[in-house]
Amino acid sequence: AGAPLVPGNSVRILKDAADHYPAWLDAIRSATRNVFFENYIVAEDRIGREFVAALAAKAREGVRVKAIYDWLGALGGASRRLWRPLIDAGGEVRCFNPPRLDSPFGWLMRDHRKMVAVDGKLGFVTGACVSRKWTGDPAHGVEPWRDTGVEIRGPAVADIERAFAEVWAATGVPIH
Repeated sequence: AGAPLVPGNSVRILKDAADHYPAWLDAIRSATRNVFFENYIVAEDRIGREFVAALAAKAREGVRVKAIYDWLGALGGASRRLWRPLIDAGGEVRCFNPPRLDSPFGWLMRDHRKMVAVDGKLGFVTGACVSRKWTGDPAHGVEPWRDTGVEIRGPAVADIERAFAEVWAATGVPIH
């Protein structure tokens, strides 16, 4: 991709939601300075609420928490109410590219990134969204969705945070 190599990192492969969600939640719960969370779909279900609750708990502790979700990704699966506990706890939430009258086709541009970065030390880049749909349904023989991702520890986390900051700056006004 043309990006420079960044030495001094460790990487762990995460296969599906059974790997991703516990690792992400552990990282969020261990945060002492900041959590940056970006995901295309954060569903208003048990899984989505668990993540928002974990983020809100950190914000109440004084950790800087910023979250970005995609407007189209949330369409039909979540409302702004999902984010209320995080906002009330002092976290910041922004919606990527909601429809605007001055740009009728602007909604075509989406934010499909799924990442978490914690304290500049630990980051995740993945294909998994935050929804019970990603966990599968064992009672009906449905396996979890296979969305492989990586856990990164080391200086490359700064690049993940930099990518988050670029989207954060482009999203504009926080939701309230």
